[in-house]
Amino acid sequence: MSTEPADSGGGLLSPALRATTIGVIALVSLHAFEAMALTTVMPTIARELDGAALYAMAFTATLAAGIVSIVWSGNLADRRGPRPPLLIGLVLFAIGLVGAGLSPTMEVLVGARVVQGLGAGMTSTAFYVLVTRVYPVRLHTAILAGFSAAWVVPSIVGPFVAGLIAQTIGWRWVFGLAVIVLVVAAVLLGRIVTGLRQELVDVPWRRRSIAASVLLAVAVLALNAVADRLDAVGVALALATLVVVCLTLLPLTPRGTLRAARGLPTDVLLRALAFAAFSGAEVYLPRLLTERDGLSPSLAGIALTITGVTWFAGSWVQGRWDRRFEIGRTASVSLAAITLTLAGLAVAVAVGAPTWVVIAIFPVLGLGIGTLYPRVTAQALGRAGSTEQGFVSSALQIGDSSGAATAIALSAIVFTAAGAAVPNAYVAVFAVMALPALAGWLVAHRLP
Repeated sequence: MSTEPADSGGGLLSPALRATTIGVIALVSLHAFEAMALTTVMPTIARELDGAALYAMAFTATLAAGIVSIVWSGNLADRRGPRPPLLIGLVLFAIGLVGAGLSPTMEVLVGARVVQGLGAGMTSTAFYVLVTRVYPVRLHTAILAGFSAAWVVPSIVGPFVAGLIAQTIGWRWVFGLAVIVLVVAAVLLGRIVTGLRQELVDVPWRRRSIAASVLLAVAVLALNAVADRLDAVGVALALATLVVVCLTLLPLTPRGTLRAARGLPTDVLLRALAFAAFSGAEVYLPRLLTERDGLSPSLAGIALTITGVTWFAGSWVQGRWDRRFEIGRTASVSLAAITLTLAGLAVAVAVGAPTWVVIAIFPVLGLGIGTLYPRVTAQALGRAGSTEQGFVSSALQIGDSSGAATAIALSAIVFTAAGAAVPNAYVAVFAVMALPALAGWLVAHRLP
């Protein structure tokens, strides 16, 4: 049984919760801005640093590094509370931002993105532990919907601002602006951090899980590297690496996750499949709009802007009226929408549909995943005991990060196999990314 925080009866902005809510939302907004901004300007960065071959790796490296820090920080949070991982994560994320902004080559930028990933993994796990430690269960869906709401302003402003910065004073200042936002968020979180002290709890270090996370991160990076070698040996290596990814996930996720066992395993799996489908397609959308349609970085970010708004819309509905919608049916409809959107996007690109059609289709993906996320996440966190909150939080994040990293690596392989040609390579990527969502739809009925 989980330990229920004291419930004063107020809302997210009640006096007892106001500082926590504002601080956490501010830091989630930072992650959102950095993610949206980088996706928008990465085509420009890859071109200026002559690093097109490392385009997908710049995203995968961050997710792979996050896998390691998520597991370690989840264990640390169970032992010492969310304060240590939150502080360490903030420092690492800042170092990564500065390093990326100063990178002279694409290889150095990928290295800086690894440090960013370590920091992002630490802080994201701390957020979920904060939810279970600070907020009563009745507010869990609402605060998780608030996390989605924190993406709205960055989604609206981030892509355009990042594109404008890249076109005027240079893409390096995108990371500089993110550092400023980080400082503001850290100041807002100062009051929370001082109140999160916890005595050492007798929870053992999960050494096997930490070792498995390192192996999983290496396997994901190796899978991404296979994209440069698509002969018979490369295909064999890719298949072997996928097996390693599955095996290393076993100690990092609840028992039965890979076979969609009922309960927490299905919660984790559905999030992972949905985010994999989204991430593998999202990183190639701005590249499609700049290569095929000749849009500037700021204009190419419009689709991501609208998608962020629709993601929030889906989360807002669930956060406000979650009890009106049965969770199994909600998940089925959401995953069906994601599957059909990606299939429709592949068809639209294949037939040479106008730019506005592509921009109009993609945001449906955000609506689907925004509807799914807060419900499934709140249900998963509600299953966690007081000494398992870190593990459940890290399992959710591991599912997201490993699913997204694997999907991006596979999309790079598919993109290369299709000859990196416009439009065939993009059609192949969008079509293949519909498969994880389809798999999720097939198992969604296992939700209670």
